[in-house]
Amino acid sequence: MPSVVQMFLVPVVTMLSTLPIAFIVIGPVMTWVGDAIGAVMSGIYHFSPIVAGLFLGGLWQVLVIFGVHWGIVAVTTADLAALGYDPILGMTCMVCYAQIGVVLAIIKQTKDKKLKETATGTFFSGLFGVTEPAIYGITLPRKRPFVLSCIGGTVSGAIIGAFHSVLYILLSMGFFAIPINPKGGSMTQIIGVIIAGVVAFIIGFTLQMIFGKKSVDAEYDKKQSKKEKVNETLKATPEVATLTLVSPENGKIMPLSEVKDDVFSSGAMGKGVAIEPTDGVLHAPADGKIIMTFETGHAIGMKTKTGAEILMHIGMDTVNLQGKGFDTLVKKDQEVKDSEPLVKFDIDLIKKAGYPVTTPMVVTNSKDFDDIKQIAQGDVKVGQVILELKAPEVANAAVSVNGQVQLD
Repeated sequence: MPSVVQMFLVPVVTMLSTLPIAFIVIGPVMTWVGDAIGAVMSGIYHFSPIVAGLFLGGLWQVLVIFGVHWGIVAVTTADLAALGYDPILGMTCMVCYAQIGVVLAIIKQTKDKKLKETATGTFFSGLFGVTEPAIYGITLPRKRPFVLSCIGGTVSGAIIGAFHSVLYILLSMGFFAIPINPKGGSMTQIIGVIIAGVVAFIIGFTLQMIFGKKSVDAEYDKKQSKKEKVNETLKATPEVATLTLVSPENGKIMPLSEVKDDVFSSGAMGKGVAIEPTDGVLHAPADGKIIMTFETGHAIGMKTKTGAEILMHIGMDTVNLQGKGFDTLVKKDQEVKDSEPLVKFDIDLIKKAGYPVTTPMVVTNSKDFDDIKQIAQGDVKVGQVILELKAPEVANAAVSVNGQVQLD
């Protein structure tokens, strides 16, 4: 889907398609599944606390990912109200330390500075029982580290089950969840939970150091290799690191921020410039392909051969003219050349109808470029270079056989 319409259509289509499914199907089914899991775990616990700890400690993070752990939380709430304690959820309270043990090993193993910084932040949040950043940001995307953390969680759950440790209040995970009986009693349960946390951390760290190293920087190493290959080509053809767009109209150029339309002036559509045209012909700013036309003729979208997606909008609110005064000269998917005429428009007709003819030209995939800079001022002519686009980091680019940078 062209980035010209992505920002509008993707959220709307996603919401319209997922909300009914979530309320009608997923919600009821997951509630039933969660309740069933809670009932099964209660049965296993009464058969053997150690076996229950093995299952629940190992699967807890998986249950959290799918949101079905709330069935167990419901059982816990009922037990706390009826018995004053809960033996089920307590077996999961040290799972987080298996996760951060794995994360600490990743911090030591990685060569990627960005990953190291991210992992360090998730490590400290994990110390206080908040493991979602570590799971979704670090271990789960790399798969093997997540599995290794589940193994550590399995052992921690079994240890807590062996010590018959229980919860007396519903709290967070980690050492904040150490069970302290408000009525007093043995220290055995507390010792069991502490041992479980320490062992989970050691197992997670050790397993990752031994079995998980290859999974840490696999994507990073791939990007580095690609970056080195692209750099070799860029050294031979340094000019391709900067891309250019030419003026699509004769007229006066202005910064996009001066356009009297918040959608464009705010940069929401992307970076670019605007032109106050002196004649009624819109041209292609580069070689490329037409990716979008409108029946009303007031705007056109194209993708250049170097990967920039361009939206050119003739005038403000000119869609209201319903095509009067516009003549589109090209069709969707048509290949066009630099400065080739795309649209003819009647400036006098548009102005008499009360609409300005200021024409914004925006790079709708601006995020794919390191910098987009206006290099022309005042009056410009068709074919004159007006914008420079600095190619993205070469890790995200590939060089074609003819030496042009192609965006991934």
